[in-house]
Amino acid sequence: MKVYEFPELWEERVRERPNRFLVITESGRRCHLHDPGRLPELIFPGNRILVRKAEGKRRTDCQFTAAWTGSDWAITDSSIHASIARKFLPEDVEAEVKVGNSRIDFRYGDTFVEVKGCTLVKEGVALFPDAPTERGRKHVEELTSLVMRGYRAKVLILVMRPDAYCFSPNFETDRRFSEAFLRALKEGVEVEIRSFRLVGREVHYYKDLELCPRIRELI
Repeated sequence: MKVYEFPELWEERVRERPNRFLVITESGRRCHLHDPGRLPELIFPGNRILVRKAEGKRRTDCQFTAAWTGSDWAITDSSIHASIARKFLPEDVEAEVKVGNSRIDFRYGDTFVEVKGCTLVKEGVALFPDAPTERGRKHVEELTSLVMRGYRAKVLILVMRPDAYCFSPNFETDRRFSEAFLRALKEGVEVEIRSFRLVGREVHYYKDLELCPRIRELI
């Protein structure tokens, strides 16, 4: 199932990453990276990447799109997550809904949905986050509060590579988020985990994933 299509992509190799949002290629192109994560396993000198023409009025030459994992592509452009998430939500879904001091990605009826993109996979386990996320923790806590007030709430996790077999919150990187995530599930917040694969220029839905067994045991 195709859920997104990029314009023309071409391959480059990484020279350096001067800051969180900029990657310089070996050919000298300056590529905008729409992902604040650390991504050291994907963005390192010499690694293969896919880029496309810069969008809008950016002061860069290209848009960083995907990085080679050693066996497949990991899609690193988080700007497409909302568009992909909509493929799995009702047509009348409302976006960017203010809840407390946060904005939740989507709402339909009495259900609130927060979307999280995941590119980190270790030994087949998809892990989120790959960097500490105070904002992500607050989102999960807002969802928990909504469930306790009688609403439905859901975390939709988009694993943007096909080589994971289960998902776990990343305790090693962000224990506070991970503990908040487990509390949310215990209180009734739902979780859906879907993985995707880049096929040419197209992003295809690949399969649903489960929580890893050790995480299910904690709920």
